[in-house]
Amino acid sequence: MQRTLLLAGPLLLVFACGGNGGDRGVTLRGEEDPPRFKAEMDSAQEYMRAGKVDKAEALGRSIYERTLAEPTLLSQRITMLSLLGHIMQRRMMTDSAHALFQEGLHLARSIADTAAIGTMWLNVGVVLEEKGDYEGALEAQLNALRWKELVGEDRVLARVLHNLSVLHWRQDSIEQAMRLIERSIAIKRIHGMRDLPLSLNGMGLLLMELGRLDTALVVLKESLALEDSINLGAERQIQVLNIGLVFERMGQLDSAALYYTEGHQIAEANNDPYVMIRSLFGSGDVLRAKGRYAEALSLLDSSLALAGRVGSLEDMKEAHISLVVLHEHLGHAQAALDHFRMYHHLSDSLMNAETGAAMEELRLRYDTEKKDRENQDLRATAELAALRAARDRWIAVGMGLVAISLTVFGWAMAQRNKQRARQREAELEQQALRLQMDPHFLFNALNTIPGLYASGDPAVANDHVGHLSKFLRMVLETSRRRTIPLAQEIELVEHYLRICANRRPDKFTWEVQVMPYVRPERLAVPPMLIQPVVENALEHGFHGLAKGHLRVLVDLAGSVLHVEVADNGIGHKAAEQRPSRRNGRSMGIDLVRQRIVLFDELANFSDAVQVHDGSSGDPSRPGTTVTLRFRPQHLTEHDEARDRG
Repeated sequence: MQRTLLLAGPLLLVFACGGNGGDRGVTLRGEEDPPRFKAEMDSAQEYMRAGKVDKAEALGRSIYERTLAEPTLLSQRITMLSLLGHIMQRRMMTDSAHALFQEGLHLARSIADTAAIGTMWLNVGVVLEEKGDYEGALEAQLNALRWKELVGEDRVLARVLHNLSVLHWRQDSIEQAMRLIERSIAIKRIHGMRDLPLSLNGMGLLLMELGRLDTALVVLKESLALEDSINLGAERQIQVLNIGLVFERMGQLDSAALYYTEGHQIAEANNDPYVMIRSLFGSGDVLRAKGRYAEALSLLDSSLALAGRVGSLEDMKEAHISLVVLHEHLGHAQAALDHFRMYHHLSDSLMNAETGAAMEELRLRYDTEKKDRENQDLRATAELAALRAARDRWIAVGMGLVAISLTVFGWAMAQRNKQRARQREAELEQQALRLQMDPHFLFNALNTIPGLYASGDPAVANDHVGHLSKFLRMVLETSRRRTIPLAQEIELVEHYLRICANRRPDKFTWEVQVMPYVRPERLAVPPMLIQPVVENALEHGFHGLAKGHLRVLVDLAGSVLHVEVADNGIGHKAAEQRPSRRNGRSMGIDLVRQRIVLFDELANFSDAVQVHDGSSGDPSRPGTTVTLRFRPQHLTEHDEARDRG
């Protein structure tokens, strides 16, 4: 026997002016400023989510009565009508719920609130479907679809598609129902909607109808896991019950019985009579399949009685067909015939040929209207395009030619400037390399080695040779790259300072300080950018001093790297007056400034390198302070932009 599935039911949408909607609703805002009674309306919604229906109803009715005296509070009144209708539906008072939703629809029309109109049509459709009026339910849902497509509300459109899927399933249009539920799930996944588990549950049961039981079980378990993670299991009795139905279809009766029992317990705790009914005749069918007919009869009679009390015609129909099969096994022919007649009567009243034809006509009318609107829009668009084309044809041609000319000219200029920039950068890199490999420095460094060994201190000599070899190797390696990690540049400077200290022992002291929050291994800078500044300080700053001190500070302010090289020497103005092998002027600083501007396009030429008399920024103290400022690259950018050519 193929029993009707619990397709998560149609989704009721709680319309709210402020705060969050119910577990299966959404929030629609019609006003930018918080509406009156917002805090109280939010509290009523919270009571609904927590299952405190009595408190929600008392607060909702109080707000509704206070809005009756003020015509300007129609939006709040509509909100409370929707909430109260939801409460009536929870209590199986479908006629009262229908009346409240109809009143809300009338008010929404009176103020031309398109969002509220679509929402109320959706809620009316839900109630009519529960009453067994499938034709009226379909008409209401199609009206909701028209309004939601008009205002472009994807979230509510997803719920309408879910409800339409249920109605197609009622008509045994499984393939069409599957297409609708797939569209609903796709929208809900994009927006992260809280009722996604219910739509996944619907897909799982449609897969079961198609005979794809293994896939159905996987989808239903995903639905249950999402329900527990998103909604803390607020509707988990639905998924649990339907997993039991899959196991029953698979013939795994013990597993089915466990899930039916769990679903019934949760439904009792949540006061959900619909799930209680279906768990009862589900457990009854399992007991009947196991041959325990007396226990099965008790459960099936209970499910039929409960379905009659709440007025669920669909559940009464399914309970009757289960009793037909059971009485046939018991040999009670007359009882089986009576139940079959009731089943047949309910089937005809719910979905007969006339109702099915009327529903197909409604769908056809909706599709026709939609296509007419689309064709009308296309015709209007085509006519407008033709008029614009006729008026603007020559202007467009002229502008196109101008645009092409400007594009070609701009491309040519960009290529020319790019080539010049590359040539200039290559020249600067070559100048930097020549500056780095100063022959005087190499000669003096190499000439120091025999003297160190002759002094009888091999440890100092070995240290000197080690730092010199590392320095030369790093210079050769970095000369082929556009950028290197800042940590590597700092290491190169330290090797250089140790070499110079070995050449001139006790002539100067030095320190390199990197602020703790600077991550030099993650920042990329041009190679040999700091060393020329340090070399200038040693070459010119300490002339005539008995002992000098050099300090290198690396700091980061926002996205700008600050490198400060300070000495306590004679000052840069005095140093410029003394003759040197570079014709009295240091070319290193100018080269560093040009390389920074090429590296950082946002750098200012005058601010990239600043030279001041005075140590550590104090003009009253002797010495010179040179500050480099530029924006480094992150190491990932450095790796992508690395140029080893």
